[in-house]
Amino acid sequence: MIIDIHQHITYAKYPQFSKLVAHGSFTAKDLLKDMDKWGIDKSVILPLTNPDNIDYFGVTGNQETITECQKHSDRLIPFCNIDPRSIMNNPKADFSGLMKLFKDLGCKGIGEVCANMPVTNPLYKNLFYHAGEQKMPILFHLSPKKGGLYGMIDKPGLPGLEEVLKEFPKTIFIGHAPSFWNSNDADVITPKDRNGYPKGPIKNKGRLWTLMETYPNLYGDFSAGSGHNALTRDPEKGIEFLKKFNKKIFFGTDMFMKKKNPPEHLPMMQNALKEKKISKTVYENIMHKNFERVFK
Repeated sequence: MIIDIHQHITYAKYPQFSKLVAHGSFTAKDLLKDMDKWGIDKSVILPLTNPDNIDYFGVTGNQETITECQKHSDRLIPFCNIDPRSIMNNPKADFSGLMKLFKDLGCKGIGEVCANMPVTNPLYKNLFYHAGEQKMPILFHLSPKKGGLYGMIDKPGLPGLEEVLKEFPKTIFIGHAPSFWNSNDADVITPKDRNGYPKGPIKNKGRLWTLMETYPNLYGDFSAGSGHNALTRDPEKGIEFLKKFNKKIFFGTDMFMKKKNPPEHLPMMQNALKEKKISKTVYENIMHKNFERVFK
């Protein structure tokens, strides 16, 4: 069993928006073909609703995501996306009714959360509080700075993330993107490097190791080039990370494009198992059991 926690689809009814994306249209039908080709059983579809990037990527919003997932409920799992600035842009807004509505429509979590504001902003904290109360895990994109990027903003060492992990222990946070995964290296500190793809061995373990070990409500989604790079640039430490946190990592690809070759994350895991660098238990936890346990 393989469950991909991070996928997107583009508008089927309005393919014009897909022209904004470098790799073009990628509908639910395209995704299902790729899933069959690469042996992926289920995929989580993440809508975009944040104004920071919704139109830029041409990715479906909540309603079309839910509609497409309902058509293929045996294969596609919907998340909803709630911008923390919505519902009258109020740090005391009650998101509970909206979250319940999305849960009733089959949504299992919230994401990909991309609003380009500090993670400790009161609007974000309000969203995190209600997500915890409604048992809706948050999958977030992390950014090193404001403007010209999308994603929750935090400083090197992730002090803001640690603050909300402490303040909202009932909320499950699932980290993603370069600024999250590059925090496994203490020497990656500039905004450019934090949002890039560093190469070479990791000399000093970063704060991410400590946060993953300390906070039971923090998880990681190693999709996209960022997660793959962080776990392969130093193969020894990458395997150590996978083994140490095998109950806190989700398999994901974020490769919403038509590809001739399998997403790089798949052979990475399959080869690690084949070469006995990780056990079958570690492999299965990451590939599907963690998702089944957390999302029930």
